[in-house]
Amino acid sequence: MFTVDPDGLTEPGADAVSVEVPAGQARHARRVITGALSMWDLPHLTRATVMVGHELVANALRHGMPPAVLRLLRRDGAVLIEVSDASPALPRIAEIDNETSTSGRGMFIVSRLARSWGVRPQPIGKIVWAELV
Repeated sequence: MFTVDPDGLTEPGADAVSVEVPAGQARHARRVITGALSMWDLPHLTRATVMVGHELVANALRHGMPPAVLRLLRRDGAVLIEVSDASPALPRIAEIDNETSTSGRGMFIVSRLARSWGVRPQPIGKIVWAELV
């Protein structure tokens, strides 16, 4: 595994990327994900992975305890996204009553785009993960 610096990926060929995302910097996750998928030659996964990764990071920063840690793993043509934070609160798919609502759809988006997703409680906080193929 290697760490992503603020300017981009540092070790081509690695199968994992990890970066800490401070409060207010969820957009940084998009650059990290795009760079990793480009390096891994998985451009067909970019749009869905960026959306899912951004939603998981944004949720961790909004509802968890910043910073969030974004981790990407490449496995046999699939990408596993893991986002950890220090809050024990579990994500849920919200019921949206208003079709014009602009928030509360994050985990719904994750559930539609990812092959699978889940939560692993940790001694401090949790890891929310999603797998895309």
